[in-house]
Amino acid sequence: MPASNSLLGRILRANEEASRRFGENTAEVDAFIHATTQLTPWQWRQVLTARRLVSTVTKEDAAQATESLVAIKAAIGSSERRVSEPMAKAGEALLAALEKRSDDKVAAAWQALSALVMRQQLSTLKFAAHYAPFITLIPVSGFDGLDPTTMRFLAAVQSLTREKCELLARRWRLDHEASRALIQAVTKTEHLKAEEAGALVALRTIPAQLTGDLGWAAVKTIVHGGRVLASRADLSGEQVAVLWAPLEPAIELASMLEPAAKPVRSRVRARAPASRAQGPYGPNSTEVSNFIKSVVALSPIQWLRILDRRKLVASVTRQGGAEPAGVVRSLLAAIKGTGDLDMLTRCRAFSAVDRAAGTIAAKAELTHEESMRGYGAFGDLAQMDYVGVDGFAKLVGRLATGDWVKIADSVPAVNQDVVGPLVSAGSGLYDFLESRSDEEAVAAWEAASALVRRIHLTPIKFAASYAPFASAIPATNPKSLSAPVLRYVSAVSRLSTNQCAVLAQPWHVADDLSSALTRAAADVGARTAEEAAALAAVVTVPMRVSGSEGWAAAKTAAFGGRVLGSRSRLSLEHLEVLWRPIQAAIPLASLVAVAKSRR
Repeated sequence: MPASNSLLGRILRANEEASRRFGENTAEVDAFIHATTQLTPWQWRQVLTARRLVSTVTKEDAAQATESLVAIKAAIGSSERRVSEPMAKAGEALLAALEKRSDDKVAAAWQALSALVMRQQLSTLKFAAHYAPFITLIPVSGFDGLDPTTMRFLAAVQSLTREKCELLARRWRLDHEASRALIQAVTKTEHLKAEEAGALVALRTIPAQLTGDLGWAAVKTIVHGGRVLASRADLSGEQVAVLWAPLEPAIELASMLEPAAKPVRSRVRARAPASRAQGPYGPNSTEVSNFIKSVVALSPIQWLRILDRRKLVASVTRQGGAEPAGVVRSLLAAIKGTGDLDMLTRCRAFSAVDRAAGTIAAKAELTHEESMRGYGAFGDLAQMDYVGVDGFAKLVGRLATGDWVKIADSVPAVNQDVVGPLVSAGSGLYDFLESRSDEEAVAAWEAASALVRRIHLTPIKFAASYAPFASAIPATNPKSLSAPVLRYVSAVSRLSTNQCAVLAQPWHVADDLSSALTRAAADVGARTAEEAAALAAVVTVPMRVSGSEGWAAAKTAAFGGRVLGSRSRLSLEHLEVLWRPIQAAIPLASLVAVAKSRR
């Protein structure tokens, strides 16, 4: 009896057929189908949002693809087999697995599945355009074997700004000889992992910055960069540099290459910085937690002082009406209404409310078209032209969970690391602020949000928002300030009207001195000193002068804190020249420790 007809032969043939039932990528296709059944509703929303973003550059109509799903199902089930057998079998398995899912989800999964089945036959861009919505949730094979240079390239692509994307979107043309060398190098490589990875990451990154033809052009430039990196082993250094020219303004080739090894001594002596987990309120979790605990315990007299000081600060910053009570109440209502949802959805909803509330507050200064864009998804829920800021807060408070999901889905991209801490801080303050007056709620929210965003704000901006609470809930530890800085802060707190007038006079710093100060102020201590001086100035100056003159004096005083905090990295000559705008009001000689410590 021939071995092919034996039981063992039939088993081997069956196993062989099973291993290739979906084509060359059967194992990966099978894993993809299984993974789609495990996706949560939140993950499906991520997929569909990414699909809509990708379509803004590929110009592929996602709705039309969903409508054609009926024809696809008919083709798969037809006996005429208008699609290949591996594709038909894969489609049958996918439709059975996602039987209870909506058509848009099945259509998105079908596009990715068909790209996987035909991965070897499709161009890099075609494959990436269909699979990109799933790449972060169900990675394709090959991503785990990328070399360090490619990984640095992908990281650079993910951090692209709009300006850099616009540079990549410029038209370019390759040198004929370099182009021919690249084609020859590509033919020697069976699968260009770097090119495919670059296309997938670009289609998940660039549409958030640039859409349409410009976005597509930027994506193609990134794909070209991936192709060059994947083929660099067969290219000379000069050829790689020429081929990289279209990307050089946005992504420098030198930053992609292997970094130079450090000397042995430095590697032995250098201590790795201790990793510090970010708390619920971001990098300043300790300060924000302390504020939330302390603000609840403030006495009525302290609140009166805070509100009086806020009015004084507003007389120089002119920010008294920057955050109407209705805007703050709307944000707090959004934080409460989305309490049962995941953090990413909450962040998106919060951003949508923030934008809509700001649009309503500035409605008188906007055209109807600009207002409708600002309302976003809220324009579908109510006639926003007739809703005021206070009415919007009530509207937000009445929204159901389903409404919040729709609103969140309308926001394509949000930086959770930035918005998440604000949402968490609002959750901690909501119960307390709900019972306080509008004026108190606005003051507390502005201070809390300034603490959360402290590292992202300039010292003077931070001081303008937090100054009303600076005495009741200090945000700077005096022990972190040097003796000269403490003397300077004390002097700023005792400024007279004449001294404020001196500080308000216009002044200018030469470019070379400004550059020297910028380098010297890179130390954390310089920022701490500038913040302390800014807080003291924003509290003291409004009691002497107001308006633009007061704001100019406060900024000069804050500048003095920056100079003094950077003194250890400045020469005596630079220090004296930089101190000239402050010298007439607060002589440098009065800060004895600074003057005597210099040689």
